[in-house]
Amino acid sequence: MRRTVLGLAACTLAAIVSLHSPTAEAATACDSARVTILKSTPVPALGWTENVAYDHDGSLWVTRTALSEVQRLDPRGRVTRSVTVPLPGGIAPGPDGDLYVTSFSQEITGVLSTGKIYRFDPDAAQPKPRIYTRGLGFPNGLAFDAQGNAYVGDTWQGVLKVLPDGQVDRRWSARAPRNLAPTATVNGSSMNGVAVDGDTLYVTMTTSLTGRVLKVPLAHPDRVAVGVDVTAPLPGIVDDLAVVAPGRLAVATTTGQLIIADTATRRSCVVQLGQPATSVAVNPTDTTEFALGTELGAVLRVTVK
Repeated sequence: MRRTVLGLAACTLAAIVSLHSPTAEAATACDSARVTILKSTPVPALGWTENVAYDHDGSLWVTRTALSEVQRLDPRGRVTRSVTVPLPGGIAPGPDGDLYVTSFSQEITGVLSTGKIYRFDPDAAQPKPRIYTRGLGFPNGLAFDAQGNAYVGDTWQGVLKVLPDGQVDRRWSARAPRNLAPTATVNGSSMNGVAVDGDTLYVTMTTSLTGRVLKVPLAHPDRVAVGVDVTAPLPGIVDDLAVVAPGRLAVATTTGQLIIADTATRRSCVVQLGQPATSVAVNPTDTTEFALGTELGAVLRVTVK
């Protein structure tokens, strides 16, 4: 998700206080990492790539927020399909094979509950998005569990659970981390990326001074713990994330890094991207390969052996 004034202020404050975290080790450079451009920037600023995801067939889709388009790219980076969704954000495949996309189409009006989730069939010759969920705030990251429940990183409302019928589970969501409700564990705000790893939900916060990834048990969303601090002791603004393997995460930062972190050992390695990253997806057929969206609009391919 794009930077906020609060996020920039947090980054500046972190540089001043030189904050150290006892839960993380300093990251090293990832071995044998290679960064290539899958698709170059289409239109500066307007081409902003907010999120990336692979569908059930292994095709890569990207959301172009300012263009209100969701695009499918082939392995050479060519656009092979384009679907209109108002100001799309996060994108994720559902257990049913459809693609789901968060939308903050009316948030510029200042209304706090007009965010939506759209869904469409990626295999259709002319996909027709339809509304799946209403009543969200500023929905961003999106992920599904094996039972078909969706989880949303809502920058304004917090972490939300959406039931398979499209209704928000308000009881569960009220117990999950909330926006502007910091604790010793929730050391930031602006809930952003979400990723499901078995019975655990990992959540990033744009403004966390340590680049903290929260660990939220799906059965007990109030029992929040530290997953890993991916930028401590240095400041950094984390965006979206993906699960590489159980307990192993790939995190994108708007300071231009891809960070591969192990939540058990708290060790991580870093790939310097050369431009601010917004999102990351793991190739389902090769977990050493990642697709990343960027603020400038380019889509990157990164391999980490």
